[in-house]
Amino acid sequence: MFADLLEYASEDFCKSHPIICFNTLAEESEYEVVSAFYSQVYAVEEPSSFCYYNYGGQLDLDAFTQYVDGVLTASLYDTGVIPSYGDRLITLSTCSHHTGDGRFVVVAIKVI
Repeated sequence: MFADLLEYASEDFCKSHPIICFNTLAEESEYEVVSAFYSQVYAVEEPSSFCYYNYGGQLDLDAFTQYVDGVLTASLYDTGVIPSYGDRLITLSTCSHHTGDGRFVVVAIKVI
């Protein structure tokens, strides 16, 4: 469903499409891309792996910092966008066939 996210594996694509429009019935929003990276669904016995999907909702400062650090470390390229605590983020992911249970992830910060 989100296969077009895979375009963000290209830094050039991100530079020419840095804003993601995310509209719902209640709100029209724009988000600027922070990071794009490959990941996977990890087994429980791999706790040292960055499990981006375990972060959601209202995060405290420590969890937010861990999430942002993980996102920036995993990023394929530097967008120059660094979230601060209190910023609203969106995490979009789609299946990827680079590995078993692979995922491609795009994280963006709300600007409007």
